Amino acid sequence: MKTVNIATILLLFTILTSCNGIIAAPTKAPIQIATTVPTLSPAPEPAITPSPLPTKTSTPIVEYTPIPVSGTPISVITEDGITWTECVAPYQDYTRQMPSMEFAAKCLNMEIPFWSDNDKKITAERIEGENGSDLRLVIGHDVFLAKHLSTNGCCDYEFYKNGNLIMNASAPLLTFDPNRNLWNIGGKSVWELIAEPPVIIVDGVNYNEKYQLEGSFFPYAINNKLLYIAKKNGKYQIIYGEKVIGHEFDEIPMHYCCMYPTVWRGRGEYWFWGRLEGTYYVVGIH
Repeated sequence: MKTVNIATILLLFTILTSCNGIIAAPTKAPIQIATTVPTLSPAPEPAITPSPLPTKTSTPIVEYTPIPVSGTPISVITEDGITWTECVAPYQDYTRQMPSMEFAAKCLNMEIPFWSDNDKKITAERIEGENGSDLRLVIGHDVFLAKHLSTNGCCDYEFYKNGNLIMNASAPLLTFDPNRNLWNIGGKSVWELIAEPPVIIVDGVNYNEKYQLEGSFFPYAINNKLLYIAKKNGKYQIIYGEKVIGHEFDEIPMHYCCMYPTVWRGRGEYWFWGRLEGTYYVVGIH
């Protein structure tokens, strides 16, 4: 019986194969294309395994070789018509040592700046206020007052225009009066306050905030335009007429009290010493 069944099966398989050939695969159902785009849900964020901290490596210190002192000035006239003259200055610690004014005057071929009658005309008068020294400036029909307060014990100031309070400010009263100066530059009031950091306030506008500066220093007027030193991103720039002129310095030594001056202003001239890549320069602008 077993033998008959197997033979019968083999016979039927042979007949089917010879008649139909290879058995065709089943037909696939048509793919359905969605008529609307499904809403995508954000995938769950995988758990983050903190990586080990990298091994700390020390940053190599870049050492610059100072350019030799040549005593030969380089002068450039800016597009605003002022002259920038610089000389490579002797290498020294200008934060602690007096610069050579004789070398600077000879190399720059300029006279040492001094306060002129015009400088006196554009600066405020210092008057005795209720709580110490105040600054009073008249521009046309407008009267400006930088007033020191002691209401909270120390260091508060108010700035007025025609008796109206414009702004409040604070500055530490240490070894000198931080209410440094009040200028008439191009018809605008320019208040120099040695706050932390020092700041220039022009017509009530804080320039540190306006230009995102880390400090604004030593304002002066040349041709009725404001010139000052600005610190930004750790570097020092010279701003004239709201434009950057000259180099970007790594350091500009500046003193307000109890030491020799390193920024000189007067008679339409502006002198300072600056360090750039290991070399010190003395710069005269007029």
